[in-house]
Amino acid sequence: MTSIDLDVDILVIGGGVVGCAILRELARYDASIALLEQYPDVCEGTSKANSAIVHTGFDARPGTLEARLLAEARQLWPEVIARLHIPYLQTGALMVALNEQEQATIAREIVPKAAANGITLQPLSRAEILEAAPYVNERIVGGVLVEGEGVIDPFWTTRAYCEHALLNGAQLFLGERVNAIEVGPRRLRVHTENGRTFSAALVVNAAGLWADEVARLAGDHSFKLTPRKGEFLITEEDHGVAQIILPVPSEVSKGILVTPIVFGGVLLGPTAEDVSDKRDLATTTAGQQRIREGVGRLVPAMTTVSTVRQFAGLRAVSSTGDYIIRPSTVSERLLHVAGIRSTGLSASPAIGHYVGTLVGETLGLRLRTSYRETLPEPLSEAAHEDGEVVCLCRSITRGEILAALRSTLPPQTLDGLKRRTGAMLGECQGNLCLPRLIALFQQELGRDPLSLEKHAPGSRLLVERLTHLGSVPAHRCERSKRGQ
Repeated sequence: MTSIDLDVDILVIGGGVVGCAILRELARYDASIALLEQYPDVCEGTSKANSAIVHTGFDARPGTLEARLLAEARQLWPEVIARLHIPYLQTGALMVALNEQEQATIAREIVPKAAANGITLQPLSRAEILEAAPYVNERIVGGVLVEGEGVIDPFWTTRAYCEHALLNGAQLFLGERVNAIEVGPRRLRVHTENGRTFSAALVVNAAGLWADEVARLAGDHSFKLTPRKGEFLITEEDHGVAQIILPVPSEVSKGILVTPIVFGGVLLGPTAEDVSDKRDLATTTAGQQRIREGVGRLVPAMTTVSTVRQFAGLRAVSSTGDYIIRPSTVSERLLHVAGIRSTGLSASPAIGHYVGTLVGETLGLRLRTSYRETLPEPLSEAAHEDGEVVCLCRSITRGEILAALRSTLPPQTLDGLKRRTGAMLGECQGNLCLPRLIALFQQELGRDPLSLEKHAPGSRLLVERLTHLGSVPAHRCERSKRGQ
């Protein structure tokens, strides 16, 4: 008989924003819980490569579980942001029509759908839009304002969910890719490629794009997920953009957007391309060109901006056309949370609450009396006081780097350090600060941060870049200072 490495009441598979939101909610119950993530850090899949928008759900298909949970999340976000200290900007979104046909689509389809979802859109004339957002294409004929839309830090959000769960007794196992599931009458055994076995009374399958494959490991073939790739560009040239600028959407996607980034800069994209490879994170010249053409229709000045980074993300397209949150066909002790699409970040508080309630009822759990509702402030006074700047582009201090390395959930890679602090996100993309960051990583954690870099999706070994350190003059970074 296989020995058990860990025996818990509830096991969550998947450390994206949805899995971590679920873990946080499950920590409210008087139960032992743990999460398995195949990569070296949380927030390594869809969660780290999206538009970082908190959607109101105004354009969700009415009557779906997705629409319901997006509506519930609108009520939950203020408290979540406050309790977890998540960086957030209430920007609002402008959907602009470039011709009378698009204007008619807004009036005939978008506004009624929003009303069915409990959201009132504010119609705006061409003159009103150009007065509020003079950077928008002068050829527009009108549009609508979606007041409740905002932008958030998806890295911080995912990590904060997880850290809050850890604070309340949850356990986290990184680098544990599931390769087999045994379904028993009372317990499930989950095996990983590292040779470990986890036993649980209930397993939550929140494996993102891989959730259908996790389901098949248990003998459940009831749904299929296909990847849709979106390419993005990041620029530090904001041209005054202060709102999310939306095109009139197509049947395939919301279209290519212009989106302020909560920690500085502007995000352009995404494209929408159905692919077959769930690891296809390649960026292409054609994709970049489509982005520039798309954003040029909305904000012409964005057509020729210089960019500091390009990346691609994959989101799951479900064979059911809606969120899949239900027991497996093989056992009620395996709960699927799949097909969450690009709205997973926006709906995450409500998904966590919904799944927590389902699990609590299934297992007959009681709420804990000792649950800590608020996460401690992310930076200590010592971190603020150590003001030596390490990352020139973003004005990230040594104290902030050390706070991340000493946190409850420290980074395992340089990519993880970047997501926690913002270092390496500026114009030089780390060329000026890499040696110092590596030295601090080794000093605090006692190992080479490059050792696990190759295991993270979309990450590249930085050895080649280390041979070109200092190739970007420091004066080029001055425009990118954080907060400017």
